[in-house]
Amino acid sequence: MSNSPLISIITIHYNHGAGLRRTVDSILGQEHRGDAEWVVIDGGSTDGSAEYLRGLENRIDVLVSERDGGIYDAMNKGLRRATGDYVWFVNAGDALHNAQVLGGLVDAIRGYQEGHHGAGPDVVFGDTLFIDDQGHSLGLISQLKPQPFPKKLHGGSFRFGMNVCHQSVLVKRSLAPEYDETYRLAADVDWMISVLKSMRGESLRLDFVVCDFETGGSSYQHTQKAWKERYAVLSKHYGSVPNFFAHGWILFRRLLFNLNLLGKRSAAA
Repeated sequence: MSNSPLISIITIHYNHGAGLRRTVDSILGQEHRGDAEWVVIDGGSTDGSAEYLRGLENRIDVLVSERDGGIYDAMNKGLRRATGDYVWFVNAGDALHNAQVLGGLVDAIRGYQEGHHGAGPDVVFGDTLFIDDQGHSLGLISQLKPQPFPKKLHGGSFRFGMNVCHQSVLVKRSLAPEYDETYRLAADVDWMISVLKSMRGESLRLDFVVCDFETGGSSYQHTQKAWKERYAVLSKHYGSVPNFFAHGWILFRRLLFNLNLLGKRSAAA
């Protein structure tokens, strides 16, 4: 592999052996695996996963297995070790949607560069399939979220809530700050908004599903605390008063969306 890969896939893991194997299979099964480096940060797992990963060392470009200060500390370790033009977090339990995803990403970025005098998009994003811990489909984010799936991303894109998934977003490494570890559950939201507010170029939306995202992570397990942190993050970036009124609209829109969904299910019954 060259010293400067186009994409750095970063995988964070701790004691989630079944999910890790799904992630590993999806990455090693890519038809264009050579177009990306793979950085794996394991938190010193004790469930046999650390040994499993060491057995794959010749297929992993960077492997670190040691205790860390939590998921965002681990993600910062991954950022520091990445060397690609773009960073992409595909954590244990998540999976590249199919074997053609990496090739599709590379083609899209290089095609954009050809049309923009070698300059690539600042951010690349696509749709996400939500899955449960068994890998079963729960639906696409573009269908499950009440807000429209965006055509472009910019600094104000998340003012009314997250409408794309972190795991289906690639960011230029030069724009990627470290995660603010003072947030325990919503540092990824803060990171995404910080990236979008720092953009000087464009985003590129893909016309395919990028990642399968496993629901039920730490923010899901601590839902109330996660919502409080997300509210604080959005207030920080967009202002307390605008964020208060935005959340009123978010709740009203969610109610309308749920009622419409209920009506469709009743009609289909």
